[in-house]
Amino acid sequence: MLKNRFVTTLMPMCVAALLLLGGWAWLRSYTRHNVTVRVPDLQGLSFGEAEAMLAKRELFALVIDSVYTEELPKGSVVDQHPDAGGEVKQDRKIYLVLNASQPKMIDMPRLVDLSKRQAISVLDIIGLKVRELQYKPDPCVDCVIAQLYKGRPIAPDERIRRGESITLVLGSGEKGERVPVPDLIGLTNAELRMVLNMASVNLGVIVNCDGCNTAADSTLARVRRQSPSADANNRIALGSAIDIWLTADTSGLRPNTGWDDPTRYAKTDTLDEVE
Repeated sequence: MLKNRFVTTLMPMCVAALLLLGGWAWLRSYTRHNVTVRVPDLQGLSFGEAEAMLAKRELFALVIDSVYTEELPKGSVVDQHPDAGGEVKQDRKIYLVLNASQPKMIDMPRLVDLSKRQAISVLDIIGLKVRELQYKPDPCVDCVIAQLYKGRPIAPDERIRRGESITLVLGSGEKGERVPVPDLIGLTNAELRMVLNMASVNLGVIVNCDGCNTAADSTLARVRRQSPSADANNRIALGSAIDIWLTADTSGLRPNTGWDDPTRYAKTDTLDEVE
């Protein structure tokens, strides 16, 4: 009697334990617990190459977006998620952003009557660049009076490729307004363009680039010399060009504090005030 009661009580517990153990083993196998693979670096590879590399690790490629850049081959991987070096479980999808074969087409905005700062901000937001700042006599200093693409006027809403460059024709005032020569020493190429736009002047000639053997060297190079030089009493006409010398040896070469403060480039003088 006692034996039967013991069997009756213990049997369900044993069955339940076996079911739990079996379920845990199946779940462990199904989720491949502690079995991970390292995500490879796919940047620069074609979609086919990336897909094949992932397949060797039992991972899958899924394209979620495309962008356009001239720095990588068309159709190659620009970005990925998860990032290279991360560990994921097998059968995981790796999301890819590919380099488009052509830049996306966008509508040209209306820039006329905007201030220079507003116009540059709009171009930056939609993915267009400033090619040059041209100045013509107009009462409104630094106001956009025309927008040009490849030397001709471009109308608002006209289709244009993202990444193209626009020339802004701005008012120079009626009294020969002049601006201080900005200090460009120590600036990189990207910083240089920003300061030139804020200072209402243009890049002239890149005379040379010491130690620049590759495109990457030129991109990372900094300004070591400029002409005309930045001097407290040096003033130049709006839209003037500044020639620069670059160097790939950037050790100890940095711009002065406050170089990105727009207020330091805002002041203009007239020819009468300078004289």
